[in-house]
Amino acid sequence: VAGTLPYIALQLKAVALSVNALLGARQLQLFNLDTALVIALLMATFAVLFGTRHIDATEHQEGLIVAVAAESLVKLAAFLTVGFFVVFSVFGGIGGFIERAASSPEIQKIFAQDFHGSFWVTVTFLSLVCIVLLPRQFHVTVVENNSENELRRAAWLFPVYLVLINIFVVPIAAAGLMVLPKGSIDADMFVLGLPLAAGADLITLMAFVGGLSAATAMVIVDSVALAIMVCNGLVVPLLLRGHFHDARGQEDMAWQLLAIRRVAIFVIILLGYLFYLLLGQSHGLASIGLVSFAAIAQFAPAFFGGLLWRNATARGAIAGIVSGFAVWTYTLLLPWVIEAGWLPRSIMTDGPFGIGFLAPHALFYLRLEPLTHGVLWSIAANMFAF
Repeated sequence: VAGTLPYIALQLKAVALSVNALLGARQLQLFNLDTALVIALLMATFAVLFGTRHIDATEHQEGLIVAVAAESLVKLAAFLTVGFFVVFSVFGGIGGFIERAASSPEIQKIFAQDFHGSFWVTVTFLSLVCIVLLPRQFHVTVVENNSENELRRAAWLFPVYLVLINIFVVPIAAAGLMVLPKGSIDADMFVLGLPLAAGADLITLMAFVGGLSAATAMVIVDSVALAIMVCNGLVVPLLLRGHFHDARGQEDMAWQLLAIRRVAIFVIILLGYLFYLLLGQSHGLASIGLVSFAAIAQFAPAFFGGLLWRNATARGAIAGIVSGFAVWTYTLLLPWVIEAGWLPRSIMTDGPFGIGFLAPHALFYLRLEPLTHGVLWSIAANMFAF
């Protein structure tokens, strides 16, 4: 749950930024509530309506999966449309775009940077494990799976989808730096800002709908998957141990389980909003997502190790996950808390109580890029304990 909160916060921030970018000075006002809070409440309501209709473990949420499939197509179509618009309408074709990029000192400076190998390896590792271990990925791949044929189809279709949706990432990023006034719009909003600046209202609307559908689907599937886990793994065992439920007096617990899941969905999404409010506003969408990935990656040693290593034990898995999560909290989450002003900045520079080798970004005097540093120490502690 803690690892997924930044991811939910990321989606809420993305939609809130998009709505505010579209409306400009006419900000969304509903009972004087924050834009992100209104979005969070709407998403939670949608998730409850579509994701908690059945309690049977063998019953598939087909409506939910159809919604995710539809948003995936909408998102892909929107992103490709914006990409073609930027390259062929704004720059007059691939040649014009390349010529303009080649003559831009800012673009040349970016492409002349050294290769950040450690960061690249870290992000690749996180993507590799999170493509299976993120709650929404696990839910769609495992829980909602109907047959081996679906996996065979996904094995080629999913990589093709990822290639298609990444084709225009670099052109759009470069175009945003070249066309939009510096500092006028956040880099996360280039997909929306470019057609908006060009006065292409229909393309802007498509970009907004694509982003909204993507964020909505991610939050809904995440919250539904997590609500099921919270219900089955946390709340129900506590109820049974506390004898709150009298098995003889009431055989059917279905309505209670549905109520627990529905409450859990609202709590999880509102906690995500709280994370966005307290810590997420000063960070870009990509960095929020990577911190969330680093938390979810703490399942990797137990998950993959349990498949391959016969001597692995449950106690080792628990020890590894707890150790890794503790180090993740210290090296990656604590600096955000300090940056937000909740703790003194001296902890970052001098370490807690002035102990230099315990500085969150330079643990035992190892200085690396912050994400790489946090992932390396947390996964190392995890694997050692496991």
